[in-house]
Amino acid sequence: MFSCNFKTDWVTVANDLLTKCNLHLHVNTLSDCGAEVFVHLYGSILGEKVPDFIAVPSCQEDNIHNVQAVIDSLALDYLQISLSHITGENIVKGDEESIRNLLEIFDGLLEYLTEEISETASQQDGERNKIRSFLLVFICLLQEIGM
Repeated sequence: MFSCNFKTDWVTVANDLLTKCNLHLHVNTLSDCGAEVFVHLYGSILGEKVPDFIAVPSCQEDNIHNVQAVIDSLALDYLQISLSHITGENIVKGDEESIRNLLEIFDGLLEYLTEEISETASQQDGERNKIRSFLLVFICLLQEIGM
């Protein structure tokens, strides 16, 4: 019996996200995706600083706090869903399932926002084309009536 078992390479997903966001970070293992990676992804994708961010974390608790701030902001400010299955503590401890879940959220967010920007640009192009067409018709009408 033939079975297709496609396994996502989450290290590749993480590095692709970092590259797409122009972040000069690289991970070799999932456990490399700690506070620094997720804080940078948050800032790059959402264009905002992490709320209540500790700029110079001096201990593991500070890193846990920063990742939890990322998770809480995603849950409350952007997604309006519970992310209680992902904790800052588990991310900082290197829990692979939690890291995969958070990477999946950022990957989906980036894809969604990229599509939104593309759609908005297409709509703006469409509006510009309508305006150009209107102006061309208007100029032709002016020329016909001798103005």
